[in-house]
Amino acid sequence: MYIRGLLTFTQMAIIGKIREKSGLLVTMVGLGLFLFIIPVNDLLQQFSGGANSTLGLFNNSDIDANDWKYYNKENISRRNLRMNNLNSGGNGSLSSDEEDQLKVTTWNQMISDTIYYFELAEIGLNVSADELNQGLLNGENPLPSSLKDLFVNNGLYDKDSFNIWKTNRIINQPDNPESKRELKTNIEDPLKKERKINKYGAMLKNGILNTIQEAKKAANEDKISANIKYVFIDYESIADSLISLNEEEKKAFYKIHSNEKIWDQRQNLVSYDYTILNFKPSPIDITNYTERMESLKEDFKSSKNDSLFVANYSETTMMIQSPYGPRPSGNFTGQPYKGGKFSSFIDQRIKNGNKNDVIGPFVNGNKIQLVKIYETGDEEQAKVRHILINSKEGDLNDGKNKKLADSILYAIRRDSSKFSSLVSKYSDDPGSVANGGVYSWFPKGQMVPEFEDFSFNKRVGSSGVVRTTYGFHIIQVLGRKIGSFKKIAIVDETIQVSKTTQNEFYDSIALAFYYKADSMGFNTAADEYGFEVKSSGYVPLIYPNRRTSGLYGPAELNRNMNIARWAFNNNIGDLLEPEYISNNQLVLAIIKEKINADEKSFENLNTLMEPIMKNNLKAKFYQTNYNSKIKSMESIDSIAKIVSAKVETKVVKYSDINIGNKTQELAEPKVMAYIFSMDNNTISPVIEGKKGIYIIQNTSVNNNSIVNENSIIQKSDSKQKEIRSQIEQGYYPALYNFYNVRDDRAKNMIINN
Repeated sequence: MYIRGLLTFTQMAIIGKIREKSGLLVTMVGLGLFLFIIPVNDLLQQFSGGANSTLGLFNNSDIDANDWKYYNKENISRRNLRMNNLNSGGNGSLSSDEEDQLKVTTWNQMISDTIYYFELAEIGLNVSADELNQGLLNGENPLPSSLKDLFVNNGLYDKDSFNIWKTNRIINQPDNPESKRELKTNIEDPLKKERKINKYGAMLKNGILNTIQEAKKAANEDKISANIKYVFIDYESIADSLISLNEEEKKAFYKIHSNEKIWDQRQNLVSYDYTILNFKPSPIDITNYTERMESLKEDFKSSKNDSLFVANYSETTMMIQSPYGPRPSGNFTGQPYKGGKFSSFIDQRIKNGNKNDVIGPFVNGNKIQLVKIYETGDEEQAKVRHILINSKEGDLNDGKNKKLADSILYAIRRDSSKFSSLVSKYSDDPGSVANGGVYSWFPKGQMVPEFEDFSFNKRVGSSGVVRTTYGFHIIQVLGRKIGSFKKIAIVDETIQVSKTTQNEFYDSIALAFYYKADSMGFNTAADEYGFEVKSSGYVPLIYPNRRTSGLYGPAELNRNMNIARWAFNNNIGDLLEPEYISNNQLVLAIIKEKINADEKSFENLNTLMEPIMKNNLKAKFYQTNYNSKIKSMESIDSIAKIVSAKVETKVVKYSDINIGNKTQELAEPKVMAYIFSMDNNTISPVIEGKKGIYIIQNTSVNNNSIVNENSIIQKSDSKQKEIRSQIEQGYYPALYNFYNVRDDRAKNMIINN
């Protein structure tokens, strides 16, 4: 594959044209790889007035917001989302999450469009009219695309739905220029663009072939193995007091390792220690909320429309949904109260109460509550146990699931004592597995119709299979009775810390800790007050994504922008003044480390390198103190005693990447090289690994390198699929890095703002 290196001035000039012609279908390849999320208010604050219009880099050229029409694209997407919201019955406003995702999509689509424009233009991929009509728009079986995906349910393509859509949107389009333009812009162009990208990816993926010789080599390596005994000591378990890390050693390490790729930093990093101060509502706060709730009590008692009263005065939502229909949340759902929502004392008062009694106000967790018994009576109740096999009509496994349900029913009818064990083994209903599949004494109207019909109309003791929208239920009726019920309505409100309580805590505790931390040191002050100190780890100056909270640091700091601004705009040793992260939480912090992007100086990388420097010295400590002793010993068990470690055994393949062959862990090439270069029963010196030090003894090496032809072919196919899968998942991130894309939006928002 040929990918151009630098963009010419002419190419950069036409970037704006590319973006104007972007289709409405989202290119899925790159989406989700860089999920940058930031609150809309913060972004609007940054990008208002005279904010920096440079958003980042593309192929070493500035991404200018105006030239790239970034905000135009945001506004178009925002308008479309608002229209969708209105058409769905909403008020046309977007949530914070929707605003965040809008910016994620806008950036990713803008970069993706540009990358693919240059790549596709270079290799000359195109989509013919026949490929569009007979392939992508072929109603019988269209080529894979996001359009086809709209008509695939449970893995099955619905050609009838596709053809209805095609008739309405394409065939019956009015024959006028405006309709033709709309068809080209919203259907043809996006489909062609997507098809080109799919072809591009397929060329990369299918252009990889795994040869027989490569497969033979890999198959032979799988046949070579070693039986080893070894000692492993993790660096974290080796005390820092055993080593001395001085400036001279740091500089020597830096001189050797400073040009390694591991130290390349695309974003600024900061690390800080922090402590969270929690405080509760004061007795006065609780009294104030209690008095306010008390003032509602008589009105609640005399209310003729309790559902409306709850809707007007209760903070908590009125109902919840479950797999078996509406479930009572305890507020007002029309369902009998089953107990367990309150303390045993309150539950007993409800049990003993009468219609229209109002209980409370009382504190329940962090809420103040009133409970009204608005209806009492008798009802028929059923008790059953069941096993749910998830299944949907039309699924490929639907018939198989029905046979499984029938088999379970047959086993239960032969021996009902097996029911509980079969629940644990087969049931897909998490709500009932823990208690043997039992639903105790529920009234009519609570379960889906088919489930309810069996529970209330079959004789006690009978069992059978019932189909619902959730799948197949193997039900056994355990009992029925007439029971009493009470329906309750709840008015509740969260007890918030008052401003007075906040100020008192801030002045008496938070500021005292802050001043002591300033004079005595952060950790010393925290120890004196009994506060836990935590480390943020390295916080990057990027938007949050799937792997990191980004510039906001630890999740428990609640995405506080003031903390981010303090961290990236101040110096090592600076303290954060007490900052609210919730109504009853303050955080204080001190900056420990700062690392600037793209700076390779010793001063900048020193702290980043320090953990590996320490590991290097720890390995040298063991090498210096134990290598000579190892030479005089014949048993690794004796060595284990003097280094205070245990001996492990393992069979290791030549093709393994580490002793455990765990791909999620670091590769240990030095360790693997020792294993297969030593003679039988010899003991290695101390080996410096990436996670710790190793001492290894080979007991035997097995070389069964003769493999049959069929296994080689299978190995070739397997390796080829593996490599193609890696390319399919990784080629877009590789292109993103090749074009040197850098997102500076977070940096513009934070630094000196």
